[in-house]
Amino acid sequence: MLIRRHNTAAAFHPSCGAAIMAVPFDQSAQAKGGREPQDGRYAAPILLEIERYLRQHRMSASRFGRLAASDPRLVSDLRKGRDPSSRTVARIRSYISQASARSAS
Repeated sequence: MLIRRHNTAAAFHPSCGAAIMAVPFDQSAQAKGGREPQDGRYAAPILLEIERYLRQHRMSASRFGRLAASDPRLVSDLRKGRDPSSRTVARIRSYISQASARSAS
């Protein structure tokens, strides 16, 4: 994927009269929708709760994400450093508490 940056001295585009330079962009370097881990060990606090739930219930990460937040990549993105919104965290905690109540009764 290329990001086009205007007003540089790289190349002149005749149709719009702007200079355009193509800059390579590595998508794998950034986690989707969140901050990058500061020291490589940062984990969102909700991720620790999710990991515990996954171990206790022997559930796959994609299934949990689909059931809890309608996002099968949720846990994968959290592991890569995504910082979830407060609404997403509330949905996850609600799902965990409801699932725990169902299994207890």
